[in-house]
Amino acid sequence: MILIGILRKFLYDPRIKTLDVDDPELLKIHLAVLQEKVLLRSAFCSFYNVMLRCRKIFVTATGPELELGSGVSFFKFIHPKIITSDIRQGKNIDKFINAQKMKVRRNSLSCIYAINVFHHLDNPDLFFKEINRVLKPGGACILIEPHGGFFSALIHKFMHKDETYNKKQGKWKSNSISGPLSGANQALAFIVFKRDLQLFKKKYGKFLEITHQEYIKNGLRYFLSGGLNFRQIVPSFMCPILAILEIALSPIEKYWTLHEVTVILKKS
Repeated sequence: MILIGILRKFLYDPRIKTLDVDDPELLKIHLAVLQEKVLLRSAFCSFYNVMLRCRKIFVTATGPELELGSGVSFFKFIHPKIITSDIRQGKNIDKFINAQKMKVRRNSLSCIYAINVFHHLDNPDLFFKEINRVLKPGGACILIEPHGGFFSALIHKFMHKDETYNKKQGKWKSNSISGPLSGANQALAFIVFKRDLQLFKKKYGKFLEITHQEYIKNGLRYFLSGGLNFRQIVPSFMCPILAILEIALSPIEKYWTLHEVTVILKKS
């Protein structure tokens, strides 16, 4: 653990080392980091492409689309019709929206997108009730969350000092979340959508259905880019090589991919 702490400290981006994870200034630094890193932007493009493909296949509703927890996302540049939102003020954020208490009209949205947002919610039940309320029948919520394969679980567990990866958390509701980013359990999607899938169906199966889950093949680019908080480990020119390698490693993707998409459909 001491060695991991030393390695983590060494790899932290110098601009972020002294900042609290919930400091509003962090959003500005993350925006600069994303603009600098070719590997990370490529990984985010993979997120967006997967979400748009899922939207095309599974969503039958039409109308406004909302991105939750947009932060430094550039999804709107790829998909201009979305409304961006966050609980923090930011340059590219259209609306202030709390995912557990949305100021959005009933049955008004065709699709909701969220990348690494779900595990920051302290009460998932409130979120499920809200997406059922605001989505149109045939609409969907498309979530991208940490995946806990052998390699990826180690990364999630040890690289972040302000978040945990605890598959044994009992209740869905958490008392450890103290800010926009701190105290989250990155295993929450696993807990709700896999470990406790039958409980999810019992609570929400009349209204909501998990129609699709898949691993996202951008883990090498995301990890080696250092993400938003750490130094990039390999040069940017390796981006296409890593993308090819990720495809080649598809047969064992459940062991190494860092993220997974879950599509939650509101039943007609």
